[in-house]
Amino acid sequence: QVIINESDRLASLVSDVLDLSKISSGIQPLQLQLADISDCVRDALKRFDYLKETQGYCFETEIEDGLFATVDELRLGQAIYNLIGNAVNYTGEDKRIIVRLKRETEGFRLTVQDTGAGIKPEEIKGIWDRYYRSTSTHKRPVQGTGLGLSIVKAVLENHGLDFGVNSVVGEGSTFYVYFPEFV
Repeated sequence: QVIINESDRLASLVSDVLDLSKISSGIQPLQLQLADISDCVRDALKRFDYLKETQGYCFETEIEDGLFATVDELRLGQAIYNLIGNAVNYTGEDKRIIVRLKRETEGFRLTVQDTGAGIKPEEIKGIWDRYYRSTSTHKRPVQGTGLGLSIVKAVLENHGLDFGVNSVVGEGSTFYVYFPEFV
């Protein structure tokens, strides 16, 4: 089982490195089309259903219907999945993740919030770097390759979207993506 787990981890790492390289180099151009971002977020959340059932995670959602943007739906879906996965890895003992997609004055905003330890101000800039790991200790082992937020950054930058994180040490972090227009 150890060998299988390690093989899966290495395969995931290779896949993430290839994805990041393709996105960053522009080898794989975006396939832009009008997409329902509401459905995109719901689809990403469905992939975490097993965590609710097997490990007691709680996903609180507030997703407005019918929010559209012109995006590469596959790549954006990957970025949304990575943001939620990051929240799963770093949320608090309550295992609570809050996902919102809400209309604003001139667009809409996706937020993914965890209830974890938060990010120290001096570490915020580095979280988007490849293989970055917080210096804080975590009660649960963190899963992943250390490339998730780097992939998020590359995808969102290629789309020209505004994104970032607000964090308070001891209270958790909220990652956001702002979509400037909707239909």
